Amino acid sequence: MAKASEHGDIIAAAAKAALAPLGCFRRGHSRTWQDDHRYWAVEVEFQPSGWSKGSYLNIHVAWLWAVTLGYQFSYRAGSFVPFENAEQFTPLIAKLAATAAVEVQNVRERFSSFTKIHDHIIMEDHRAAWPGYNAGVACGLAGNIAAAVQYFDRVAAWDPSGRPWALTVKENATTLVTLLDRPPDFRKAVVVNIAQRRQLMRLPPDAHCLDELDSIARP
Repeated sequence: MAKASEHGDIIAAAAKAALAPLGCFRRGHSRTWQDDHRYWAVEVEFQPSGWSKGSYLNIHVAWLWAVTLGYQFSYRAGSFVPFENAEQFTPLIAKLAATAAVEVQNVRERFSSFTKIHDHIIMEDHRAAWPGYNAGVACGLAGNIAAAVQYFDRVAAWDPSGRPWALTVKENATTLVTLLDRPPDFRKAVVVNIAQRRQLMRLPPDAHCLDELDSIARP
C-alpha cells in the first residue's frame, strides 16, 4: 500500500524540477509555488481534490497593491491527474509540472511591463470593487489623475454589504484618492500596501518594488 505522502512527494519533486529553474519557489511545504515580480506575483497551485488523490493545476495572478489576500484573475490549466500508483502518476505529474512552467512563462510575457499590466487592467469590467480599485491604482501610478479619481470614486460609492474585505478595499480607495494630487505620497501609500501584501504572502520585503515605474513617461 502506498504511503499517504507518496503522491505529495512526487508532486513536490516534479514541481521543483520544472519551476525552480525559472526562479519560482515553494511556499513552505504546500503545493503552491510562487513567482515574485515585486509588485505583482504568480502563484502556481497543484490543487488537491476533495474526492481522490491527485492534482489539478491552477494559475493565479495578484497585483500586490491589493490590501487583502486574493487574486485578480485565475484559471485552471489542464485536467485533473489522478494518483493510482507511483509508476502511473510520476510521468503524468511531470507533464503537468511542465505545463505549469509554460504557463508561468506565458504570464511573465503577458505582464512583462507596467504598461502591459496597466493596459490589461483598464480593459477589465470595472463595475465590481476589485477591478475598479486596481484601475485606480494603475492610473494613479501612471500619472492619469483624472481617470484614477473616477475609478476610486466608484469604489468609494460601492456597497460592501457587510463583507470585511470589500469594506477594506473601499476604505483604502477613499484614502488613496486624497493622495492623487501628491504623487510621491500616493506612491508611498501604494508601497505600504504592497509591503503588507508581501508579508501576508511570506515574500521578502522590497522597499524599491516600484522602481520599474521610474522610466514611465507621465502626463
